This record gives sequence, C-alpha cells and structure tokens, in this order.
Amino acid sequence: QALADELAAPLAQSAERVDLSIADLTESPARLSDEANSASLFGDKRFIMVRLHSGEAVRAAAAIENLLAGYAGGDPVFIVAAGMADKTALAKSITAAPDALIATCYETSQGDAVAAIGAMARSEGVQMSRDTAADIAALTSNDLVLAKLEVEKIALYLDASPESPKPAESEILSVLGAENDEEDLGLLINAALSGDTKKLSGELAAVSPAGFSEVGLIRLMLRHLVKLADLRAKADQGTGVAKLVNHPSVFWKDRDNFARQLNIWSSAHIARLMERILALEIALKSSGQPDHVLVQEELLTITRKAARLR
Repeated sequence: QALADELAAPLAQSAERVDLSIADLTESPARLSDEANSASLFGDKRFIMVRLHSGEAVRAAAAIENLLAGYAGGDPVFIVAAGMADKTALAKSITAAPDALIATCYETSQGDAVAAIGAMARSEGVQMSRDTAADIAALTSNDLVLAKLEVEKIALYLDASPESPKPAESEILSVLGAENDEEDLGLLINAALSGDTKKLSGELAAVSPAGFSEVGLIRLMLRHLVKLADLRAKADQGTGVAKLVNHPSVFWKDRDNFARQLNIWSSAHIARLMERILALEIALKSSGQPDHVLVQEELLTITRKAARLR
C-alpha cells in the first residue's frame, strides 16, 4: 500500500481518487473496466485505487481480466493485492499486458526489519540498541511504515537529531510505544474478536468516563484484522497456530489473543469483518448518529458473532 501511495502521489495533487473494494468488483465484474475507461462528469483527471485483502485476488480475477482486455488508455489503476502469488495465471496476464506492470512486495523478515529500524533510528539521531529495534519490529509486526512512525515519535520525544544524537533507553517503549497509547482500544478489540461479552462490557464501562477515539479504534482494528488475515491464510496452508503466533513477527503480548481468534475466525469471516469496519468508518462520517453508539453497537455485534463461532 505504501508503494502504491508513493506511485499515486504525483497524481493525487491534481486528480480525483476513486476507491473500489472487493465488494464493488464481485458485484459487477465490469465495474473496474468501466470506471477506468469512463470520463468523469466534469472531465477531471482521476485515478483508481483498489485494495484487496489476503485471498481476495482470486475473487477479483474476473474484474481485473476485464480491465486488461478492455483498457483503452483511460484512468490509471492501482491494485494492492495482499497475499497474491506472482506465479498465478492472473499475475502472468498482468505481466503480459503491454500497459500494465506487477510489482511483488515480499514480507519483511524479522532480521531485515530490525536492520531497517536501526538505520531509521540513526538517520533521526536516535542511538538505539538492537534489542529495542527488535521490540519495535515485533510491536509493529515488521511493518516498516508503522515502525518509522514509532522511531520518529521517539526522536521527537528525545529532541534528537543527526546533529544532536540522543540515546534511547530500553524503557522508552513502555513510555511511548504504540501499545501504551492503544492499550485500552486493544482490550476492546480483543474482547470483541474473542467473543468475550462480559469482558467487552467491562472494558466499555471502564473507558466510558474518559471516552475513546472511535476513528483510532477503527484504524487499530483494521491493522489487527490485516495481521489476523495474514496468519489465517498461513494456517489455511497448513502451518500450525502455535508456530504462527510464536513467530517473532507477533508481539508477545498479542500471542494468546491471536491464537484464540485464529480458532474462531475463518479467512472468509475476516474478509467480511474488514468490509464491515470500513463501512463503519464511512457511517461515522455520514450517518449523523453519535460515533460512540455506532462503534459500541458494532463491537457488540462482532462479539456475539465470535461467541457463536467458538
């Protein structure tokens, strides 16, 4: 996604962005081609961004094939397809098309993530041990975009710069780490996805006096679901749950939660959950109802579903 955003950045300055989901593509396989080849109402420049979660490329294949067959030099299309193999028939069709290209991004290994985070820290003037870099890698599931935000936050806190480097003590993450800011939201999310109605009710009561960021919860939940979908896909391919959750890419505090949730949610269920959470974010901006009511209702719905699936 970060690569797609970087490639689209020059267009985003003057062109309208059109977002499509797997639901749009499966509902009408011609939709993607139609959007790419139709002029906007006012003749404005546009570009189309499609984000497919793990396993959804297969369901979107017909729409993408239609685009390749009918593309007539219209609006550019960016498709982010997590988990799509580069040896599939669809990938070969994209590679063979004269006006398309496929870029394969491989999952960052723990060692590569730690090395990259160390380099980020040095560029920010933060003197960081390898152990702290490893903790950040685990905390962010080796996501270098998130890791960079963590390093920048530490540099800002320390008032560090390349001209004035500052050491980052091992306790820095307990003070500034994302899990500290998001701990309460994480408790809500894990209670819901684990089907623990009693715990969810208790956590909602605990955060109610001070309130919480509904948008922050949605973003954190989507991040959690992306990781859960990735682990679920690997489990579907035969890797044991215990091996998956004990991998260094899974933050140690989250291992029990992920193990529990992998035994509840299938890949198809996780994909539908993502669609519901994205729809919830849209509803927050357009429904006119209080944000906390919408979010609490959705959390309770997810909890009841998880409880039935257990």
